[in-house]
Amino acid sequence: MVLAKNKSGWKLLEYIDIKEIDINKYTNVTGAFAILKIKDKYVLGYNNWRKQWEFPAGHIEEGETPRCAAERELLEETHQRNSNLIFKGLAKVSDAKGYIRYQAIFCCEQEELYEFIKNDDDEMDKILLWDMVENIGYIDEVDLKIVQISCND
Repeated sequence: MVLAKNKSGWKLLEYIDIKEIDINKYTNVTGAFAILKIKDKYVLGYNNWRKQWEFPAGHIEEGETPRCAAERELLEETHQRNSNLIFKGLAKVSDAKGYIRYQAIFCCEQEELYEFIKNDDDEMDKILLWDMVENIGYIDEVDLKIVQISCND
């Protein structure tokens, strides 16, 4: 069953509700999400390369834990630093070629949005707080479904 599909052909196949300690039971955990909520709104970044709004996420680097990857991606993509990430589960996804992988999902909250000043090497051009209702343009459907399933309490 496909829960969501984005314009790049990625599909969200399943949300797996497990404990963080059980991540290592799954092979091919290659990415991590860091979903940040501030006063009932979510932090999104505009990825100018893909021309879409995205939740902070990215590849787990060699020797890095999923938690450390989520913290790093949050900082790199939105300039927000938050070490109070709560593990929510895994997203089973497939890419456009049908390659199956898993992405760790972490959610966190903070009181205020820290300043975002774009650097030349930033993946994101800008960030915003989104209420999950306002029309702001294209938002990656897989990202959105992951948030709706795992972090939208």
